[in-house]
Amino acid sequence: MRIVHLVGFYSPELGYQESYLAEQHARMGHEVHVIASDRPYPFPNIKKIMKDARARLEKEKGRNDSGVKVHRLNSWRVYADLILLFGIKKKLREIRPDVVFAHESRQSPPYYAGMWKKELGYVLVTDQHDFHHHIPKHSLAKKLLREIDYVIVRNPMVRKALKRSDGIIAVTRETKAYLKKQFKLKDEDVALVELGVDEKAFTNNPKARLRIRKAHGIKDSDVAFAFAGTIVRRKGIEMLIEAFAKMANMDSRLMIIGDGEEAYMEELKQLSADLGVQDSVIFTGFVPKAELPEFFSAADVGVWPGNNSVIIMEAMACGLPVIMVDLQLSHLVGYNNGMKFHSGDLAELQSCMQKMMDTRLRKKLAGNSRKACEKNYSYASIARQFLEVAKKAGEKRHIKLDI
Repeated sequence: MRIVHLVGFYSPELGYQESYLAEQHARMGHEVHVIASDRPYPFPNIKKIMKDARARLEKEKGRNDSGVKVHRLNSWRVYADLILLFGIKKKLREIRPDVVFAHESRQSPPYYAGMWKKELGYVLVTDQHDFHHHIPKHSLAKKLLREIDYVIVRNPMVRKALKRSDGIIAVTRETKAYLKKQFKLKDEDVALVELGVDEKAFTNNPKARLRIRKAHGIKDSDVAFAFAGTIVRRKGIEMLIEAFAKMANMDSRLMIIGDGEEAYMEELKQLSADLGVQDSVIFTGFVPKAELPEFFSAADVGVWPGNNSVIIMEAMACGLPVIMVDLQLSHLVGYNNGMKFHSGDLAELQSCMQKMMDTRLRKKLAGNSRKACEKNYSYASIARQFLEVAKKAGEKRHIKLDI
């Protein structure tokens, strides 16, 4: 079967759902294409992140990556992650796909994919990542601008994209609730296929653990807490450093894995110095996706104090117990594999970290993390579920798909 994944931004070197899905569909024997812009996602400090990841910023055409053919189109980034791709219809006509999986309708490509599905004869499935959430780190002015953006631009565009789709997928439980409430969709109109992890790539590596801990001066007896992700203010990393400092435990270390806003990074380093823990807080800088499992293997506990991310599942797959804020992915600690705390509650976060100093507890939770990923969040299974949604959607239009 010929499959297209249509997305505004595509950087397989950084991971993310659309790249894992495309690779899995290719492994299943399908002819897989990705249509995306010629730009990286506008993360803070993105040029440095892409350089460190050895990813290419220039326009690329037809680059084969893990069996996936990538087509990068000229584009115009309007603002934030709203982007227009030029030549989508022409490229779809060339490829002649059986199925188009259109990702992140708030970015605009799924909106256009719905215009040509009947003419070009493909089944269109749109997935959605948005949900109702509160980000306390944003100023009132920024929150107001975000609300105006969604009311005037994003919501009308998303509503039309969803209406044109043959199938709709929500990637979290909170996303499904958001779609039903915001766009008046019925429960049966939205399939729930949760985000996942490549459990073959993300696994514990004992040799890497020894090497990386030695390189960063982490003793075998130390308990290493780790945060990983893009370093931006909504991740609440300053609270993590404060909680770590309050523990006042000489047998613990904190690894901050990732890169992002330079000013924020400097603030975090200064905070570590002000709290007297600069020798115990390790800033690794950017770590390529292929090396991330090694750093997770070097850690003992993963901690995410702010906005949740799929990277939490990757840590779980490497056998890390996790501590996370009670937001959209907090069900990930529902397998007796970690703890959650209320957003902004420093004392509760500190208490969770203190409990994780118990070796027997950590080992018990760690084993459950890996098992939960293998059973519930394998991308091999998730890729099949996407195809099943497409097959069911095709039947509504009397299109038979050989999945």
